[in-house]
Amino acid sequence: MVSISTRIRWDGSTAYSVRWRELGTRRQRRLTVQSEFQANRLIEHLQKYGKPPELEPFRVGPGFLTVAEVVQEHIDLLVRPSPGTVATYQRILDLHIRNTIGHIPLDDFGYRHIMKWIKSLTAEGVAPKSIHNMHGLLSAAMRTAEMLQYITRNPCLGVPLPALDRIEEGARFLTPGEFRLLLDGMDEHYKTFLQFLLMTGTRFGEATAIHVTDIDLATPVPTARINKAWKRDGRAGYYLGPTKSGAGKRTIGVNGTLANLLLPLVEVRDRSDLLFTTTTGARIAHKPFWQHHWVPAVQAAQANGLGKKPRIHDLRHTHASWLIQDGAMPLFSISRRLGHASVRTTEQVYGHLMPQALQDGADATERSIQGFIVRTDT
Repeated sequence: MVSISTRIRWDGSTAYSVRWRELGTRRQRRLTVQSEFQANRLIEHLQKYGKPPELEPFRVGPGFLTVAEVVQEHIDLLVRPSPGTVATYQRILDLHIRNTIGHIPLDDFGYRHIMKWIKSLTAEGVAPKSIHNMHGLLSAAMRTAEMLQYITRNPCLGVPLPALDRIEEGARFLTPGEFRLLLDGMDEHYKTFLQFLLMTGTRFGEATAIHVTDIDLATPVPTARINKAWKRDGRAGYYLGPTKSGAGKRTIGVNGTLANLLLPLVEVRDRSDLLFTTTTGARIAHKPFWQHHWVPAVQAAQANGLGKKPRIHDLRHTHASWLIQDGAMPLFSISRRLGHASVRTTEQVYGHLMPQALQDGADATERSIQGFIVRTDT
């Protein structure tokens, strides 16, 4: 069975790909050519001889299929990702794969090429997390190639990657007094929004996507329903999409103080309106808010004694740390409130803050040393 497909390359030109199964092995092969005429000639040859011409005059580059073509096909076959995600993958391919390892024939691609690629990215100063994301796309593409029977094994498996900084090492946890300094420096219009972020632990993109209909203050326990977040659409725009993960869709309890702060907003807005907006009624966008409101508030707080430089996301970390230090809420409930995919994620990020674990470790050490400790109080 021989087939032909077309796609538009990143530079706007059309690529023609001919697929067939190799005689004997039944392994699927693909060859990309420059024109429809060449594609038809290749099909005729394959139908007659069962294999491509010995001189292979139809090749665009060395090998039957290149790494860049495999990654491009993987992106083209994706069904569920948002337009913003697809645009991100395309940028990774065009900027970091196509002109580095993209030309390598798939049959020759292996561990040595991947390691050299990762080392070159590190030498260029690319952040470890970004390298993990790039490798993730490459590995997913190789897995797709495996499923299409282009290769028998994913060469990205087992490749060591740069160590990621632990999330808690970069997190800045605020005390109630430190948050008070930050709140005092914030524009009056955004003070309730700031307190919502702190008292719910929601992500910025989730909090700014909440509508009035998502807030229920009439029940014995007021609630906020988190079921959407702002997403990039691939054209520098935004739209309302699903939360970061399935676990991100949740309903959280709202404490009485926060409920009283939200009540005036709920009463003056339509049910279909956003709960939090700019002074002009628009969506609160991250970059303008950070630049025009967050940074000045932090600077004002620092002028009044704040010794830290918190990020907006640190309000989420602070919320989690306060819950854990309180000790009354089970870790599973904290994980669900934060919208983590698993309790393990919560443990990895915040486990070092758990007071009982700290006390248990100290007590266990104290019991262990009793056999050799030398008393100095006699």
